[in-house]
Amino acid sequence: MASAGLEGLVVAHLPNIRYLTGFSGSNALLLLELGRATLYTDGRYREQAGQEVEAARVAIPAQGNLWKAAAQRAAKLRRLGFEPERVTVAQRGRFLAQWPGKAAGLREASGWTEALRAVKQPEEVAAIRRAVELAAGVFAPTVAAMRPGMAETAVAGQLEYRLRQAGGEGLAFDTIIASGPRSARVHGRPTAARLPARGFVVMDYGVILGGYVSDMTRTVHLGRPGTRARAVYAAVREAQAAAIAAVRPGAAGAAVDAAARQSLRRAGLGAYFPHSTGHGVGLEIHEAPRLAATSTEELVAGQVITVEPGVYIPGWGGVRIEDVVLVTADGAEVLTPTPKEMLTL
Repeated sequence: MASAGLEGLVVAHLPNIRYLTGFSGSNALLLLELGRATLYTDGRYREQAGQEVEAARVAIPAQGNLWKAAAQRAAKLRRLGFEPERVTVAQRGRFLAQWPGKAAGLREASGWTEALRAVKQPEEVAAIRRAVELAAGVFAPTVAAMRPGMAETAVAGQLEYRLRQAGGEGLAFDTIIASGPRSARVHGRPTAARLPARGFVVMDYGVILGGYVSDMTRTVHLGRPGTRARAVYAAVREAQAAAIAAVRPGAAGAAVDAAARQSLRRAGLGAYFPHSTGHGVGLEIHEAPRLAATSTEELVAGQVITVEPGVYIPGWGGVRIEDVVLVTADGAEVLTPTPKEMLTL
């Protein structure tokens, strides 16, 4: 803030507020000043904020108008930063209504907290590891219960129930269960479609534990796989291995993406890989860094990323394999313990 010539910073994004203060409620605004921090929330969270918030004063404004209260506190400040991607036009307007004549002093401060969050502290890595292991633990019993003719929604229901039974706080994102030709959909949400007697089933899911998320994809095959199915699965597994081998401090996100993409091109499947190779995970399911062809970021030890190449052939089916990976001082550690050999049922 000081180096940017700012006297204050308004933080509106709830995961950023949690990272900076520990507060996990659903309504909050954080005003950082040089030497002072104030977290604004409403009366529902009085007790929770008192227990969770560190290094900030907690304020409960009358009528719960957080933006008005923060603006009044910032009345004497002349240059104030805000998160442009996280603040709506209406919120900005409410703030400026209490900060008259100072619109020129409101400056964009994009991605400041997200940059800090990208490199995990040891306790954050431990939290992610626990979430990853919890999610991995429900995979085998869910697969064992799968049968041709089951609805995709039934598979998702069993999986999500097991996640909760095991202690999960919630889903990291909407579970993906896509079977048969539908497995060619990158984000195939579960439907009433029935599992085929023969074909792939893509299972992509994650859990929240201790506020941190997991993300994992495995693709299983119902019935005896044919030559093409075996070849496509092997190609995706090799592409993932190539990408993981490219992960190290200083490696560009684009280079990791290129390793997976080049492997699939050699297998003649490059045209069927339409998404990026991975992304950061932490308090949110998509964080920095991004592993994509256009990424200019370099990996740093302590970052936690996904590596998830896939092949999606319209009208036939698809395969994706995804692990959570820790960038270490000398390479990478795969945190996901689930085997990646082709599983047939």
